[in-house]
Amino acid sequence: MTRREKDKGNRNGLYCLYRLMYALLIALCPMLYALCSPVAANADDNLLNGMRDETVSYFKPMTGRVIKVEGQKGLVNLGTGDSVKTGMRFTILREGATFIHPVTKKALGKLEFPVGRLEIKEAGIDSSMGIIITGEAKEGDKVRISEIQVSMLFCQSGDIDWYIADSYYRVLKETGRFNLIETGIETDDPQEVIKEAKRLNAEVALLLTSRTVDSGMLLTQRLFWVSDGLGFAEMDTEIDAAYAKEMRFGEEFFTLRKEGAWLQVDLPFGVRLLTVGDIDGDGNQEILLSTGKDVRIYTPGADLQPALGGIHIKGSNLDDHLWIETIDLNENGRDEIIVTSMRRKAETEDVYRNGRDEVTLSSVRSGGIVSYIYELRGTEFVLLYKDNVFLRRIGKELIAQAYSKDEGFMGDVFSILWEGEYKRGSSIKLPKDINIYDFIYIDDPRTGRLILAYDEKGFLNLYDKDIRLWRSKTDTGGFLTTFKKSSPSMLIDRGEWAIKDRLFLRNREVLLVKRIPFLEMARGLGYKGSQIKNLWWDGLSMEEGVMIDDIKGSVLDYAVIGDKVMVLVSPMFGIKPENILKGENPLGSILYIYWIKKG
Repeated sequence: MTRREKDKGNRNGLYCLYRLMYALLIALCPMLYALCSPVAANADDNLLNGMRDETVSYFKPMTGRVIKVEGQKGLVNLGTGDSVKTGMRFTILREGATFIHPVTKKALGKLEFPVGRLEIKEAGIDSSMGIIITGEAKEGDKVRISEIQVSMLFCQSGDIDWYIADSYYRVLKETGRFNLIETGIETDDPQEVIKEAKRLNAEVALLLTSRTVDSGMLLTQRLFWVSDGLGFAEMDTEIDAAYAKEMRFGEEFFTLRKEGAWLQVDLPFGVRLLTVGDIDGDGNQEILLSTGKDVRIYTPGADLQPALGGIHIKGSNLDDHLWIETIDLNENGRDEIIVTSMRRKAETEDVYRNGRDEVTLSSVRSGGIVSYIYELRGTEFVLLYKDNVFLRRIGKELIAQAYSKDEGFMGDVFSILWEGEYKRGSSIKLPKDINIYDFIYIDDPRTGRLILAYDEKGFLNLYDKDIRLWRSKTDTGGFLTTFKKSSPSMLIDRGEWAIKDRLFLRNREVLLVKRIPFLEMARGLGYKGSQIKNLWWDGLSMEEGVMIDDIKGSVLDYAVIGDKVMVLVSPMFGIKPENILKGENPLGSILYIYWIKKG
């Protein structure tokens, strides 16, 4: 026997052994899985399966016949034994001429054409009574729910846990029964949902909402026929905190975030701030980028294109933007643009129109903080408001705080109201030393609203009123925009005040920036990388994770638009070396766009 034949014989023997072992594993796997897996022990451990099955049940393919017609009522020969239920809608089909094969001349059946729609109002065991909602019906007509995918708009409210909603979206999608249509709107108003469904030519609309209960959250699903806006099904499912935590921080979630950026856009100019908003009131979000002086508006896409015909907010050389934001405070369907700047001393008076009179603000000439509110009117941006305060949006509110050249932030944080004009509202109660850019509200499943806030050392703290419930184990790496507190003597260092990074709330999840310095003991050297981290409070403990890892350079700002996270980054040392080789500007910023939706 040659070595080659011997090797072949050995390989064949090993192959047979492997086949035998494989067969044994296949035989044993179901048994081992049933014994070891808590999920397999109960196939319905996914609490969302009940809602899924309820939804699918309204669209089970079936065919029957009309056996009696009285006015607008039609009796069909299908009942609960056939899985018929109240709210189902059937297409009424009438048989036409016999269809003959053009070659064999054999009869292949009769042609069918739709003549109406019937909705089941009373389901019996063997027959059901329905209302003819469109068209007509007569005895002998067929009624059918087709096997063709149902076009369904999937919409969720803004306060629902995104990961729960996303999991349910995927569970529905995996059935193969629905052509799910996503939407950028988040609402709990059925009329808005139905309007959007009509715009997108959906047959059915699904609205998913939630509210907090003692054990976690109560998820509510409502189904609507889009043609007439009628609701035909509603179901509640209770999701406990432990189950929500498992979904939120499952292994699959972390695997997704390792795929890297979906899109990278090299910005030829030094962009420092980023936000999004519906500036022209068309229902779509625009991207706003600030250079520190000007604010330019772009349309999201594979390459950023100037929006609104290229018009933008031209700033002053005296301004250095610290914060930009959007909000529709005056509720006219268009977002106002909020800009807060550090302003150097001016030599001339500033004059602007507030819609009625010319107003001179001589206090601006002394330098300090000044905030502006702009709104698009026709083909230009109009200045609606200007004052020496910090401004910021939190939720659907606009808040403000006074400025002090000695301390930075001064006095209480207070609301700004719209009552035909912008007016100061009441003060907001916050824990001691918490300022306007330090905090965000989150909801506790048991006690209600809590406050998550930075402290001056960059650690995060969770408060229930003035009682601290939690503090992060590490700081977030430092802030980019800091100022020295004034001191009567150069020998006395009174420390710094800072514009903190955004805390972004997406449903019940909080996003934040973590920067990694080159040297921990010498943070002034800059940052080698950054992360977008996430926090989730379940009522008892704070879960921490990393949404986006290994961002090269320092995150300047970030925003969420739909199912994408946009991250504005300054490269390491603030320079893009590859641009030097290309002869291009090496000082530009980079915009990374990450796809965060699963499925």
